[in-house]
Amino acid sequence: MTPAHEPKPLRNLVSEIVSIPTVSYLEHGVRAYLRAFAAERGLEYAEDDYGNAYIRYQRGRPRRALVLGAHIDHPGFVVTAVRGRRLTLEFRGGLSAAYGKGECLRLFGAQDLDDLGTATITTVQASERKTIATATAQLDAGATAEAGDLALWDVPACRFRGDIVQARGCDDLAGCVAVLATLDRAVAARTLGTLIGLFTRAEEVGLRGASVVGRARLLPEDVLIVAVETSSMAGGRAVQGGGPIVRVGDAIHIFSPMMTRWMVGLANELAAADPAFRYQRKLMDGGTTEATVYDLYGYETGAACIALGNYHNAGPRNRVAAETVHLGDLDGLVRIFVRMLETVPKAETYVEALRKRLDTLGREAQPLLRKSR
Repeated sequence: MTPAHEPKPLRNLVSEIVSIPTVSYLEHGVRAYLRAFAAERGLEYAEDDYGNAYIRYQRGRPRRALVLGAHIDHPGFVVTAVRGRRLTLEFRGGLSAAYGKGECLRLFGAQDLDDLGTATITTVQASERKTIATATAQLDAGATAEAGDLALWDVPACRFRGDIVQARGCDDLAGCVAVLATLDRAVAARTLGTLIGLFTRAEEVGLRGASVVGRARLLPEDVLIVAVETSSMAGGRAVQGGGPIVRVGDAIHIFSPMMTRWMVGLANELAAADPAFRYQRKLMDGGTTEATVYDLYGYETGAACIALGNYHNAGPRNRVAAETVHLGDLDGLVRIFVRMLETVPKAETYVEALRKRLDTLGREAQPLLRKSR
């Protein structure tokens, strides 16, 4: 392990990571960043046979590992054919086909991710689910493209408006920031424990990377997993700036009560020690998260997220827009994760304490209830 260092400012981490072009199955730019991040801190970096990435932090005696998992892809187009100035595009991800026509795309080289210029969408073809399936576009002046290149929405890669981050891809690169910032702070503080950052591929096209991790049993059986996400705040699901969210479930599944209770207990302790600390406890049923995968494969799994604006770049009036997150929410999420790492050996005691309190209430209630029959 390298000597303790000053962790990188959160704003810098955000700017560096969310600006990396990425789309399902073409996440190599993010993996290159992860590899360099680990090397700079003397951390172990590995990839499995499917390209999912792992950064491992270990200090002190090995103990039950905390796994923080985030995905490294974001919805976007891939060029499938070029005929003159006309592009044929495949969309990887989920976005209503009401979006897209007339929007500007920024093109990036498949291998080096060099900026190749822009193109304008001319037609959009819908899937059976009425989401974007394919599209055609016209290259703008000076732009070039080849089959396999990335074509992403031409919105700000990253900019800050006070504490609000506006970016092309907060989902789930901002989740990756939370994982990396936790690793960074653990290295700086020389925190005892075992922490694994898990960075999965192809989430936007069906939870593919996480499903492989679960099905192939690529994590130790006793790990404690937290799926880390940005999740749509549309419909009043959550408040941006209201603090990190302990996510109890998603659109189709409910996660481990023990993990939820542990995170809520830690969040309450943080709030008691710092009146400025806020958090939310929500279902967040706007989509399905990787926690469902890990939980159904038998891992002890919880989830945490921050409120996301313009989910999948779906802005008002069917126009594409930058996604948004709140820096304060992101910092609060990291604070919870740091406390989780510090308290792994006590994780189950947060449930036991509640059970003991209920047992006391039940014992006191028995004679009262008998008497009042």
